Amino acid sequence: MNDEVNEVEVEEEVDNIRPAFDAAVAEGQDEDNIKMAMIQAGASFKSVTRVYNAYMVDAGFAVSKDEKAEIVAKAVEGKDLSTEEGFGKVVAAIVKKAAGVTDKSAAALIRAWAKAQETEIEVYAKPKSSGAARSGFKSRFYDALVANPAMTKEEVTEYLKTAEGHSDNIRRHESVYQAVRAMANAIAVNKAAIAA
Repeated sequence: MNDEVNEVEVEEEVDNIRPAFDAAVAEGQDEDNIKMAMIQAGASFKSVTRVYNAYMVDAGFAVSKDEKAEIVAKAVEGKDLSTEEGFGKVVAAIVKKAAGVTDKSAAALIRAWAKAQETEIEVYAKPKSSGAARSGFKSRFYDALVANPAMTKEEVTEYLKTAEGHSDNIRRHESVYQAVRAMANAIAVNKAAIAA
């Protein structure tokens, strides 16, 4: 048992917190339910997360902060983190070696490690989306409305029945499309009045 867990046990001075933790884990309960069992056994609400984390490390379900740092340092040693492939391999290595670490948390650990280094280290980041225009039904409806901002209620009803991609669901929400049409009509009228 490590010193951190011993300190937590002394602070709590309740003998039945660890058995409650062990029983909840054995039952396969999730984190929230395990913590609730620990609170019911006497852990204070304020310290339950700290105690839970210490017990998780002690039980081998998670690794300590120092162990994570060591695993990350070994995994990144001599690796090219600037490419998707290299970064992905290091993430996979960390997830494999560090209990309780997910792909997402491994990527965060790598980025934190790189940021803490004295020299700047380039780390792969997913490219941002291109922001390409959508091509769904709503987009096509809005394009039709821009082309004809004076579209009538009847024209919208007909459009919803016949346009590519129309469906029963779209027709059920005709009132939404009619409200958008009414707003576009009002804007077109106001724009024409201002221009005159």
